[in-house]
Amino acid sequence: MQSRNLTVKILIIFLLAHIKLYGQSYNFTRYGLKEGLPQSQVSVIYQAKNRTLWLGTFGGVSNFDGKIFTSYSKADGLISNSITSIVEDDNEQVFIGTEIGLNILSDGKIKTILSNSSISQLKKDRKGEIWGLSNWKLFKIEHGKPIFSEIKSEIVTCLSLNNQGELFAFVKGKGILKRTNGIWKLHQEFRKEIVSNGVSKMLFDNVDTDKLYVLSTKLGVFSITKGKLERVFVKNNPSNYYTIAQDSKGGLWIGTDKGVHLLNRNNTTIYFNDTNGLSDSRVYDVFKDKEDNIWISCFSDGLYKYEGDAFIRYVTFKGQNLGFPITGVSADKHNNLWIGSSNKGLLKYNGRTIDRVSNPELRDRNIIFTYTDRNKNVWISAQDKGLWKYDGTKFGQVLKPTTSDFNSMLQDTEGAYWVNSSMETLYIKNGKTQKIGGLKGYNSCIYELKPDSILLGTSSGVYLLRNGKIDFDFKIKELKSIYILNITKHNDNILFATLGDGMVSWNRKTGLVKKYTAGKGINSNDIYSMAVDSSNYLWIGTGRGINKLSYSNTTGSYEVLSNSPLIMECNQGAIINYKSSMVVGTVYGLIRCKTNANYEKNIGPHTYIDFIKVFHRSDKNKDISIIPKFVNRTLNKLSNNQNHLSISFKAIYLSNPDNILYKYKMVGVDDDFSAPINSNEIEYSSIKPGNYTFQVYAIADGKASNIEQFSFTIIPPIYDTLLFKICAFILLILLIWLIFSMIFKARERKKIQLERIKIEEQEKIRKQTAEDFHDDIGNKLTRINVLSEILDKKVGDERSDQKELIRLIRENADLLYSGTKDILWALDPKSDNLFAILTHIKNFGIDLFQNTGISFRIEGILTEYEKITLSMEFNRNLTLIFKEMLNNILKHAKAQNVVILVSRNEVNNIEILTHDDGKGFNPQLIKSGRGLNNIQTRSKRINSTYTIQTKLGEGTKILISTQIFVTKFGN
Repeated sequence: MQSRNLTVKILIIFLLAHIKLYGQSYNFTRYGLKEGLPQSQVSVIYQAKNRTLWLGTFGGVSNFDGKIFTSYSKADGLISNSITSIVEDDNEQVFIGTEIGLNILSDGKIKTILSNSSISQLKKDRKGEIWGLSNWKLFKIEHGKPIFSEIKSEIVTCLSLNNQGELFAFVKGKGILKRTNGIWKLHQEFRKEIVSNGVSKMLFDNVDTDKLYVLSTKLGVFSITKGKLERVFVKNNPSNYYTIAQDSKGGLWIGTDKGVHLLNRNNTTIYFNDTNGLSDSRVYDVFKDKEDNIWISCFSDGLYKYEGDAFIRYVTFKGQNLGFPITGVSADKHNNLWIGSSNKGLLKYNGRTIDRVSNPELRDRNIIFTYTDRNKNVWISAQDKGLWKYDGTKFGQVLKPTTSDFNSMLQDTEGAYWVNSSMETLYIKNGKTQKIGGLKGYNSCIYELKPDSILLGTSSGVYLLRNGKIDFDFKIKELKSIYILNITKHNDNILFATLGDGMVSWNRKTGLVKKYTAGKGINSNDIYSMAVDSSNYLWIGTGRGINKLSYSNTTGSYEVLSNSPLIMECNQGAIINYKSSMVVGTVYGLIRCKTNANYEKNIGPHTYIDFIKVFHRSDKNKDISIIPKFVNRTLNKLSNNQNHLSISFKAIYLSNPDNILYKYKMVGVDDDFSAPINSNEIEYSSIKPGNYTFQVYAIADGKASNIEQFSFTIIPPIYDTLLFKICAFILLILLIWLIFSMIFKARERKKIQLERIKIEEQEKIRKQTAEDFHDDIGNKLTRINVLSEILDKKVGDERSDQKELIRLIRENADLLYSGTKDILWALDPKSDNLFAILTHIKNFGIDLFQNTGISFRIEGILTEYEKITLSMEFNRNLTLIFKEMLNNILKHAKAQNVVILVSRNEVNNIEILTHDDGKGFNPQLIKSGRGLNNIQTRSKRINSTYTIQTKLGEGTKILISTQIFVTKFGN
């Protein structure tokens, strides 16, 4: 490739260099020994659930993911290397039929389940049951073993499934049998010649469900529609018909020992052999995969993938060799196509032949570019020969060579010419030439934005020339320091092809700039050429093939519709819309792209989780390796030490495996899917405890795959569990409560101690007060009493008034002394218990009623009442209540008997009942006197209730119910 296109990387993987093609060459990608196929002869092709291909050869079996072959042979456990049939069951176990037995491949291990028997025609029906033929006898796999139980005595030549997964068998001498509800019934009879020869393949039509194709090795292909038999294909020259398949458009592919024939629905036929794309004419098998690719196995040269006829590559045309770099394509006024090449000069295609230009200045030269101006003149830049013009009749040199070759040019709307060399731009108008310099980098392309504005693409970005002068205020920051290779207009967008940065679009109306790279489906980030076809689709030539793009006015974005399966590097500016096709120059010939071809595939890649490695933080022996297809997709719960995962995933996209990119995220860790990456392995370390779901999908050629995922849980350590936190919280609360309880109890104990000390002090004071009171007041009262007696003796009897006064003094002194005894008794701490109070009341009653003729007694005083401590206030008021009560009885009741009963009521409170047999009274007629009021008032002070029950002539009962609780004492 020329220097402006940098390094040439020729990627030819589908044709051998020595093939001579006379006309168009159909595109096949070949996979052989060099690519990893274990043996060149592929006898059977089968696609697994994960979309990988299983290939049976005469050298073992191989699994192909689009890039890598993983092979198994006798050395790995196969009973034979000669593979005849392959099928996969619902558990992803692969059954491999060989010439001498049947193997099962499961979890990478191979075992034999049948030996000494030739196996063929393995099929899986809609129930997931595996069927096959062994020496033309039918068997079914049950519990991992082949069981010969149906159609025992017949020769079965082939098996097939319809679109519903129902099983059919061809029985030699009878016809086609169908298995329904476990019974085989005749489905279709045949002519004797077909029945006797046998049928090797059966195929149900993928469009017309009533149509069935049968292939006879010697007689060709027949179709059956509602019982009607027709011959579809037969050729005289093939001696054997090997296989039959159908593509997504309904085309029928028939493999023979003389090549493969494609019968299209429109009744056209294409014949492929070793002259136009294949390297061997004997075709063993044809297979359509789930992406609608057609795979062809040839007898001696491996496996081929058909890439369709939408992109046709020419390395030889009409006897003219074109297998070299094409640097320019332009059309003149007569619609001749001018083709510039590298070191092979200029060629002309007139619609019938291709001829080399005889001009010695252009012959066998390196043509830098070709260009067609507004008048359909063709301009040619030749290395070291300057710029030439072809006006339809002759060539003429316009510009002589300078220090660098001319690499691009433009004719503007005013008819002036702009010509680029790497170091300067020439402006030519009316025979005058103006040089424009001062640009950074090397000039590479030129485009007219409007009559006074020219865009120049350079190796350091894009410049705007206004009226021939550089506008330094014009800037597109996304293009700063980027190598611009081509500029074109599409709709309202100005498009920039770059080297390494993809395609950049600049919308002149909105000013919005967008970048399109390999991550969005473009084959490569190196964009060399761009052009628009008659249907307004954009075509771009890249470093890895050709893309067709459409523009959406709704989203304002480009979308990749398709890409060429031809992986080769295009050349700068070498593209033209010519006769309803896009013709593109590449480093190895021309490619013609059909602009109206309906070849877009809607099926994207298929993604699956391949391998999971769980690393233990401290113990390598506890590392876990998991292959999800052999276990449940949900991982067991992992400990918090197993928080480092390595996840390997894979996408199968057989259409274009090199374009696969991945996007992933870990739900619970990542907010969104990652940017597209090439790597198919990712690691997560130091994952926190919790529930997670890993998700991954692939994108290729603008299509997204399924989202594959698996879930797992990392169990938190015991100290990080909710239960532990709740228990810890409860323990903390209990601890706080315990601390505060201890504090409160300590305070309470201190308070009790202070109360005890206080009480002890009070008792000391009371005792001291009683003693002082007794010694002081008692002595003085005694002295008063003695003095009053002395005075009484000294006063004569005649002085009665003085005598009465002295008697009153003595009487009051006695009463005061008697009251003083009660006070002293109350002050004494020894009186602060129920027993002492009741005893004191008893003594008072005995003294009161002595010598009165009234019988008095008190019952129910128990010694254990000494344990019931009462306050001095309680003692005093209870004592005064009974003094008042007994005095009233003595004064008013006229009773003969007075009884006080002390007892406990039903709630274990003390009740004191006073009963006299006096005259009683009517409570309704007698106002309560001061005595009764005093009793009632004092009862309230000590939280006691006071009730009186009386009736004229029936005595009086007075009940005092106290709040003294005596539960802790026995009866």
